[in-house]
Amino acid sequence: MKQILSTLILLTAFFIATAQNAEKIEKLIQEGIALHDKGEYTEAIKKYNAALDLDKNDFAAAYEKSFSLTALGKLKEANAISKELLQKFGDHPNIKVVYIQYGSTLDDLGKTKDALEVYNEGIKKFPDEYLLHFNKGLTLQKMENYSEALLSYENSLKLKPLHASSNLYTGMIIQKQNRIPAFLAYATFIGIEPNTKRSKEGFDRINQILGSNVKRDGNNTTIFLDPSMLGGKNKRAENDFGSLEMMFSLLSANDNSKGMDSLGKTPADKLNYKMQMLINMLSLHKKDGKGFYWEHYAPFFVAMKDKTMLPHWHT
Repeated sequence: MKQILSTLILLTAFFIATAQNAEKIEKLIQEGIALHDKGEYTEAIKKYNAALDLDKNDFAAAYEKSFSLTALGKLKEANAISKELLQKFGDHPNIKVVYIQYGSTLDDLGKTKDALEVYNEGIKKFPDEYLLHFNKGLTLQKMENYSEALLSYENSLKLKPLHASSNLYTGMIIQKQNRIPAFLAYATFIGIEPNTKRSKEGFDRINQILGSNVKRDGNNTTIFLDPSMLGGKNKRAENDFGSLEMMFSLLSANDNSKGMDSLGKTPADKLNYKMQMLINMLSLHKKDGKGFYWEHYAPFFVAMKDKTMLPHWHT
């Protein structure tokens, strides 16, 4: 009986010590995160090291340390931790953040092929994690593999339609060859992120699209219409917005006309009018439209207009 009692006392003491240790580790990690958020990365790492001194196998402390090391530009050290975490904690419920972090730092080091391998492995385990698809798209775009990058951004948008950067980079890639979906991608991006340096760039790109098929020389205006805008063999192609682009070009050509001035004096007012016209066209053609951009953007903007949720543009 005495032996059993002694064993119970020892076990109780062990569990109490373990619980207290866990509390200390959690406190150190939270202090480290607070320091990281203030930009004090070196001090944050000291907190994570203290937590790891208490438990060298603590997943959260090791991951947060790698995150702060990345912020300091110590990418090789961060990668060594990420690699070890993947080996030790492959089945950890939060391991997906390591795939995101590891792939990103490999990409920053110029190891794009290795980064893709990490993203692909992560996507295989976590197909519904939008950031893995998005980061893979960034790496592919850096490699100038634009078609595959677009597919990755599409996957990201399917999982998180209001992810600002997925919309922005989609617009950047397709702007030259398919201006209307690019316009819609930029408009979505600005709606999500309205007051940043990037939103100014998005607005500038929208204006580029509006004037891309129009050339003014004094009082003369020339409109450049691509044959694809008139239908023909591409009429049934996926992601065909030719007729809408032609309408936009005609509207932009009349920017300085008395008729357009009566609808809006400022560039923002005129853009609002064009947006309304574009959404009306999307509503009319969305049943016949094919491809991701028709399926993803058209219903969204039509619903926004129906619910009078479209923002007023500001220049």
